Amino acid sequence: MLIINGDGRDTDLLMQEGIQHTEAFVALTENSSTNILACLAAKRFGVTKTIAQVENLDYIPMAEKLDIGSVINKKLIAASHIYQFLLRADVSTVKCLAFANADVAELVARPNSKITKKKVKDMRLPRDMTLGGLIRDGEPMLIDGETHIQAQDHVVVFYLDSAMRKLENYFN
Repeated sequence: MLIINGDGRDTDLLMQEGIQHTEAFVALTENSSTNILACLAAKRFGVTKTIAQVENLDYIPMAEKLDIGSVINKKLIAASHIYQFLLRADVSTVKCLAFANADVAELVARPNSKITKKKVKDMRLPRDMTLGGLIRDGEPMLIDGETHIQAQDHVVVFYLDSAMRKLENYFN
């Protein structure tokens, strides 16, 4: 691992440090635009995996359109961890979908929870949540109206903020 304490936009510096032989590049300055441009430069030199810290939320859609690689944002990461804490259901993963004003969570169906009592079509789920898919015994499955969720299924749920407490009600 090589850590460069310099301007990632300086192509001479990147060449000097052997960027053309690098497999991954991470830009972690406090300046979002610098990190985006540095990842663009790294991509131009053939780096396949790049990660940019982008703290300006307005820049994230632009960064994604530029195909700079992965984008990380401390606020969205913190929000994901807070949601995991607030949802008292068995949550293995929560991600914020900042630009869709929605979140996605992977919840584990507990034995005898409301979500395991009926087929999906008979549950009358609220409009502010959508079941996307599940993993049962290591096998991924799409969810449709005929699906009967079983205890220990890992269920992917897309939901709006208004559904957070309802999720808890269905999965506990």
